[in-house]
Amino acid sequence: MFPLSEQGRHAYCQWLPDGTARFFLASCTTKLKADEIIALPVAFRVFVFNDTPNRYKWAKAGKAEIPAPYMRPQNYAKKDAITGKLSIYTEGNEIPATPEEVKGLETMAVWAHPHIVERLEAQLQGKESLFFSSISVVA
Repeated sequence: MFPLSEQGRHAYCQWLPDGTARFFLASCTTKLKADEIIALPVAFRVFVFNDTPNRYKWAKAGKAEIPAPYMRPQNYAKKDAITGKLSIYTEGNEIPATPEEVKGLETMAVWAHPHIVERLEAQLQGKESLFFSSISVVA
């Protein structure tokens, strides 16, 4: 459970075996039980800076089973800042990729609380996330 920008509102995520977290598409004013949380739609799945949970006072909301699709590592799109070459990143490995192959993949990045909140709130409002669009691998 982590705070959103509006006082009294919070959201939820679930930590996954590959070190990522899946964030649920919800803005809540009351605490949910673990089974209610994992029934929510998933907004996105990303890596989170190690200090984020403690620094921004995230709280554990319970323990729940991780669905099979989320037990597997996620593929990420990556663009070399110097060469502009595209690749697909999975578990520390990169393979060259075409624009078509990276289309629809999450951009490889490590996220901090303010950017997670901005992206989630943008999705909840049906808007484009300014931070996400600034880092997206556009192919």
